[in-house]
Amino acid sequence: MTYVDALNWLDYLCTFGIKAGLERITQLAQALGNPQNFYRTVHVAGTNGKGSVCAMLAEILKAHGLKVGLFTSPHLESYCERIRVDGVDIPEDDFANELARVKSCGVSCTHFEALTAAAFDYFRRRDVDIAVIETGLGGTFDSTNIITPEVSIITNVARDHENILGDIDSIARNKAGIIKRGVPTVTAATGHPLEIIRRVAEDMGSPLHEVTAPCDVAINLRGEHQRWNAAVAIEAAKILGVDGSAIERGLKSVTWVGRFEVVENPAGVVVIDGAHNPHGAQALRRALDKNFPRGQRSWLFGVLADKDFRAMLDVLFNAGDSVIVTEPPSQRAASSEIICAELRERGIACAAVADNFAAVQRLMNSPADVKIIAGSLYLIGAVRKFVVG
Repeated sequence: MTYVDALNWLDYLCTFGIKAGLERITQLAQALGNPQNFYRTVHVAGTNGKGSVCAMLAEILKAHGLKVGLFTSPHLESYCERIRVDGVDIPEDDFANELARVKSCGVSCTHFEALTAAAFDYFRRRDVDIAVIETGLGGTFDSTNIITPEVSIITNVARDHENILGDIDSIARNKAGIIKRGVPTVTAATGHPLEIIRRVAEDMGSPLHEVTAPCDVAINLRGEHQRWNAAVAIEAAKILGVDGSAIERGLKSVTWVGRFEVVENPAGVVVIDGAHNPHGAQALRRALDKNFPRGQRSWLFGVLADKDFRAMLDVLFNAGDSVIVTEPPSQRAASSEIICAELRERGIACAAVADNFAAVQRLMNSPADVKIIAGSLYLIGAVRKFVVG
């Protein structure tokens, strides 16, 4: 199987959508020799920030002298970004070989189950000491939930994927499904979701570590929300026995593209952020107001239709902003015309531009003091290369 063959097979698997249950991933793992049991793991769920927490914790563990696997989703530009060892993407040939092994198991599986199994097997073959594993969706029936981690992390709980996960109580219970008996849990959740997590942790005999304040350690990521994410990563690292020096070194060197990423482009300051739900939009707005409180803002915006984009519009934009709306390269993309109509009702100047490249070029030509690309990570992946190079 070539890399292109692997991508074609993944595209084929996408047609079957999301299927709940752990039966298929359990069969796949067994066929591969249960590779997930050959190294230590940390399991990370949450509505927002879980990718950043994963990146921070992986960098901290690497600074501690461990060989670290990292499995995250989605990717921005290449599937290989999803599976990393010590910060290096899996090579395309190895990615293809892993998908070939998964396919040869003969188990009917979903797109994400195939990727999960491939990651588990690759980490064993690379002989990692520990792997940081991000859930794809939810927790209880997420295909990553066959591991027995040393620490479970639930970053926070907010409304997202309600068409799949249900109301906020259902979302909290689903994410709490990664809590394992006797395994410590770290969370920065608040309110009623925290009460649900507390009850599940107590029932499972899981020591619960509640993060109640942002960290004050220097971080190589911008935004107050990243200080909360860092506090979660630090608490998990302490449970794992990591020393303070490694924590500081890891946080100073961590990178996580597309998350309040500030780019000094010849066209001016560009902020790139994958805020794709109302909770993420609030974090982005706060970070913008703190870091760029003055000046005109021009936006490139696009989200998926299954997101509460109307709530995002209420949060993100000022009356003097101008917005270019485009559609992320996904069949689930929200209509740019519908979003523009909603923006006009709110008194926000906007224009719908179908072509992603034309949209980003129009943004770059804007005279605004700060240019912002925000919304779906599918959009970020499609246009970031035109800004960063």
